[in-house]
Amino acid sequence: MTMSAKPTIHVLGMGSMGTLLSVNMIRSSNVNIIPLFRNLAKVNKFKEEAHSTIGMRKVYLEDKPLSTAILNTVYCPETFPKDNIIKNLIITTKTYQTKDALTPYLSYINKDTNLIMVQNGLGVLDVLRDDIFTTPNERPNLFQGVIAHGAFQDHDFIFNHAGFADMKIARLPWDEQNILQTKTVVTKDASENELVQIFMDDAVKESLDIHHMTYQELLLGQLFKFLINSCINSVTAIVDADNGEIVENCKPVFRSIVTEALEILRIAYKPLFEYETKFNNSPNYPVLSVDKTLDIEYLVTEINRIGCILNKHNSSSMRQDTRYLRDTEIDYINGYTVQLAEKLHLGTGSAKVNKTICELVNLRLGLNRKRAAEGEWKYK
Repeated sequence: MTMSAKPTIHVLGMGSMGTLLSVNMIRSSNVNIIPLFRNLAKVNKFKEEAHSTIGMRKVYLEDKPLSTAILNTVYCPETFPKDNIIKNLIITTKTYQTKDALTPYLSYINKDTNLIMVQNGLGVLDVLRDDIFTTPNERPNLFQGVIAHGAFQDHDFIFNHAGFADMKIARLPWDEQNILQTKTVVTKDASENELVQIFMDDAVKESLDIHHMTYQELLLGQLFKFLINSCINSVTAIVDADNGEIVENCKPVFRSIVTEALEILRIAYKPLFEYETKFNNSPNYPVLSVDKTLDIEYLVTEINRIGCILNKHNSSSMRQDTRYLRDTEIDYINGYTVQLAEKLHLGTGSAKVNKTICELVNLRLGLNRKRAAEGEWKYK
């Protein structure tokens, strides 16, 4: 299969990650990007206040270059053409917003739609499978993106790309019991799937260091990223600090979060944790270094390096949410660890560290909202 002359990608969630992907795809490939907004007011604000312009400033480079793009075609549920079908969809909304954001567009999505989720946290697949796409033979082609680049808002639809890292993509199995894939799945999608081909176009791939892989390879990276977020996002939100500010004193709390979460993840994702023993020498299966990647001391060191050193100028998305008085994604990050422990009947004390972290994030958000209600608030 070859790509259409100018393939179209709809983007649901034009925040930091939606903008990062859109700007790089427009600059690197011949694609048409169409943002999907929540309502007509958001569309008008984008057109009138932002002049239909998105931008990404590479603040990790010395000259901090700004790349912009004008998106003249934008839709919301009221204006979406009724005869259209969404062929490729990137979802970068907050995890807790996914269901409400996606629901108005369900009639334009079918089994041939390619849908990729590029979000923090875990647990959205459960919502998609159990609440949204409930008929198995009508489900779209589902992919997951795990992005390690750091980005945060400057103003309007201009964002700062704070740290260059990489991105991983894989086909996401609808059946959570069937998480192991052969290399043949990757080869087939690379030759037949338009969305994968767009991501793996040489210029796009290079612009964000994108890697296409089996789901178990991505899951290993996803759990790694999940543990980074469980530490960086929550802790920087609680203490209201840039990533780099906590570098000297963060390891003890990181170790407590990671140690507890790993015990729970080891049970929840048993096939992955047994993979090295059972599949590393099997033909057509990739070799994975699970034990090394998910070693506690290695994780604590890497979370510190990636989160606090490489992305030292970043202000985490959860910290930004608490600053701007928005709901956070804590239920899909540290809170997901707590939910897994409950689902697996591991006992009330099995997730006490992550439960406390959730409570402290909610305390910070509540405190900020109280202060904002009682007087001047710096962040609007």
